[in-house]
Amino acid sequence: MSNIKFTKNSTLKMFSKESKTIQRSVSFSNMALSSCLILPGDTTVISSSWDNHIYFYSIAFGRQQDILMGHDDAVSKICWHDGRLYSASWDSTVKVWHCVPGETLSNKKHHFELLAELEHDVSVNTIDLNAANTILASGTKEGTISLWDVTTATVLHQLPCHSGTLFDAAFSPDSRHLLSAGEDCCFKVIDVQTGMLISSVTTDEPQRCFKWDGNTILSGSQSGELLIWDLLGGKIIERIKGHTGAVMSMWINEQCNSVITGGEDKQIMFWKLQY
Repeated sequence: MSNIKFTKNSTLKMFSKESKTIQRSVSFSNMALSSCLILPGDTTVISSSWDNHIYFYSIAFGRQQDILMGHDDAVSKICWHDGRLYSASWDSTVKVWHCVPGETLSNKKHHFELLAELEHDVSVNTIDLNAANTILASGTKEGTISLWDVTTATVLHQLPCHSGTLFDAAFSPDSRHLLSAGEDCCFKVIDVQTGMLISSVTTDEPQRCFKWDGNTILSGSQSGELLIWDLLGGKIIERIKGHTGAVMSMWINEQCNSVITGGEDKQIMFWKLQY
């Protein structure tokens, strides 16, 4: 099993979880990579960069396959669902692309078609899609959450949620609620249907990334700790020493017992959660 890590020196690294060794290291640009994902089928990696571009890398052929030059400023986050790529950028837009993979075309290049452009007033820092792929949430550098109807590309709700940058946002598994974490040391929970803020939990320090199941939160903090939260009680259940420096990214498997974190300390850590 391979796992992907992106680093502040613009390098994409592929690790073997079993042997805990680097299998491949690829440099795309002279600026940092911001996020990455593996497409279904495990043959292609997509990485977004601060150089305004999105890179497609073929694992099978071991080479860069394509570049999407679709933004005027840094690309902060990407999501993928059912042949569509969603890209958030500091150019104050989220763009929705229809993407036909290169393997299905004779020239091996991807074909990109811009389907929608969701305009914001300021830089967009993070995005997430609900389970049905019908609603997109976006979070800005000024702390505003917007909920968008993906089909019509219109705003359903907009809420000034945090004071300062919004670091991460994610729908609950049933898509009824949206959780966000910001620079203001708060978790906020929004009711998706009404767009109303329904609860807020104050933290000791900013939480840079998280995963949650609707009740329990696993978050990565500014100082490098992993924290397990009881959201309803608004309290920390457990603190786990982790990185030296902020936890910048987090992955969790479907069974919620295996976690991988990436930190500002240039370390990637594998965790087993035991309840």
